Amino acid sequence: MAKHGVEIRRYLAWRKKVKGKTIPARLHEIVYVGLVMLWSKMGKPPLSRAINEYINRAEYKKELMSGDLFKKLITEIKETPCEDKTGYYLANSREILSQKDLKQLNNEKELIIKELMTNDKVERYQTVFKFCEFYQSWALAKKSIQAEDITKQGNFEIHPELPLKIVH
Repeated sequence: MAKHGVEIRRYLAWRKKVKGKTIPARLHEIVYVGLVMLWSKMGKPPLSRAINEYINRAEYKKELMSGDLFKKLITEIKETPCEDKTGYYLANSREILSQKDLKQLNNEKELIIKELMTNDKVERYQTVFKFCEFYQSWALAKKSIQAEDITKQGNFEIHPELPLKIVH
């Protein structure tokens, strides 16, 4: 496994604990994290090169087009049902996802997989870029709110930026 810099370790710690992820943000995060890890492993090349490498890897088909990474997330969530069976407890963020949330997660997973399944490299690139851009927008808004929270200031994970900037 590649050694990642402090900004990536800080981000990975933050993403596990952050509360209030929307359903789309949970799914788009999977794509963003995969891209960030590859980008770091490649020595932090320009974004376009990292995305091109990402969409052309065998792992893209194996993990994203098949939906395996999304299914893994859902399986992990299902492993922690609440005692009253009304939802699922997420230990890292100390949140509860309802049955309705899980159903929405499954539905949105299917839509995302359909978009990722294209064999057209240009569409694939645009889809990955769009998902990462969406996630970045959500994460930066969340980080901005946390930066204003006096109880979060000085926390190692709270950093105003993401390691990989998704820009045109």
